[in-house]
Amino acid sequence: MDNGPTTPARPTPPPPDLPRYTPPLPSLAIPPAAPPPAIPPAQQAAKLQIRVAPESAIDLTPDGALAPFNTRVIAAVIDLVLAGGLCIAAWMVLPGFCGASMPWLVGLAYLVTRDSLPMLGGQSVGKKAMHLKAVTLDDESLAGNWQPGLIRNAVLVIPLFVFVELFILLTREDKPAHGRRLGDEWANTKVIVVTPIPAE
Repeated sequence: MDNGPTTPARPTPPPPDLPRYTPPLPSLAIPPAAPPPAIPPAQQAAKLQIRVAPESAIDLTPDGALAPFNTRVIAAVIDLVLAGGLCIAAWMVLPGFCGASMPWLVGLAYLVTRDSLPMLGGQSVGKKAMHLKAVTLDDESLAGNWQPGLIRNAVLVIPLFVFVELFILLTREDKPAHGRRLGDEWANTKVIVVTPIPAE
């Protein structure tokens, strides 16, 4: 049966292009770090002191300052060892000369005159090794100045008096008169730190 002319079918339009949904990528940006907490000025000063202390601990004692206790003791020990060596040398070189007391007198003579010997420049061997020097209160060298040198060291010949001098030095370590023992007071002397002169 003829139904008449047929109407051609309309083409179906394609669907509109819709934007595809793309899920957001996780952010790779690193958030800025939070500023460090403010440090009170008192704590900043404390940290500064902690940093400076090790550097200041290695500072040398200024030239001309009174010698500290430990360096004086080391210098005295060096001089005692040298005096013992002189005793042994005298005993070997001069056997039987003037009896057995002669070697001891040689060592004793060095200990008593060690700060006034001109050939050492007013410094005993121990003081020269520790960069110390015994001088008058006017900072004059004791080289050839026998009286104060003998007075300050002769008292150490008294038995057990060296322990009295050690006690005096220890008790005066934190006082203005530190570094001066009784022998220094009686001889009007002091022991100071000296800077060695570099060899040219």
